[in-house]
Amino acid sequence: MRLLAKLQEIPYRVVYLLVLTVIILPFVIELKLPVFVSNETLMAYNTIEQLPDTQIVIFVSSWDAGIKGELWPQTEALMRHLMQRGIKFAIMSQIAQGASFAEEIAERVAKLYNKKYGVDWCNWGFLTGDAAMIQALAKNIPKTVQKDFRGTPLTDIPMMQGIEDISDVSLIIDIDYGPRPEWISFVHGPYGTPIIFGCASIVSSTLFPYIDSGQLAGLLVGVRGATEYESLLGYRGMGHKLIIPQSLAHLLIVILVLLGNIGYLAARKLQ
Repeated sequence: MRLLAKLQEIPYRVVYLLVLTVIILPFVIELKLPVFVSNETLMAYNTIEQLPDTQIVIFVSSWDAGIKGELWPQTEALMRHLMQRGIKFAIMSQIAQGASFAEEIAERVAKLYNKKYGVDWCNWGFLTGDAAMIQALAKNIPKTVQKDFRGTPLTDIPMMQGIEDISDVSLIIDIDYGPRPEWISFVHGPYGTPIIFGCASIVSSTLFPYIDSGQLAGLLVGVRGATEYESLLGYRGMGHKLIIPQSLAHLLIVILVLLGNIGYLAARKLQ
């Protein structure tokens, strides 16, 4: 019993060492865990599967280096799916760094599918204005955007020929730490355009009501959402690499909490 009581006194150095070990181990030894696809991720996948190739997708990438671990693999998985299906998309960002990160991913994915800038995808860059910008974009895309990320007039970009307003857009994808509900209020609400959100795990609970109400066509939650989407596409990317150490670390924390409680109960019985 005394030995069990000592479980509540595990040195913090031992705890840190255990956490470090389970995080590093998957990068040294290849481990595989089963992936169960959630309903919200499957909804996003099915939405893109059903998109027409006659319209474009607006891909909002409003994340920076601070949340790269969770949202980079989401962005890559969704871009892979769009390019696989031959769906043209335009990147934009509502923060300064977002467009450059998305550009880097799009260029790498485009090489895999032999897609060309300006023909299969383009980058509108950083657009300011939030709600006002979103409303203006829905009514007149060329006037609101004017030039792309590289300074080319929108009217000179082949894939933007004939793209005038939100009726020429089949889907909005917003990847952000906490995606902006203005897209729902000012695009899905008045025009009915489907919307997919990708978010950090910690804020996901605030977005599930939009799934239940039918206002979102899909939701990717953190690394889990990226891993599930990768499995639907049949490849193992950054999501798979990150989900295993994350899962093992979570499992370790649960085990340590259980051991601590066992130690506490044993200590009480000794009193």
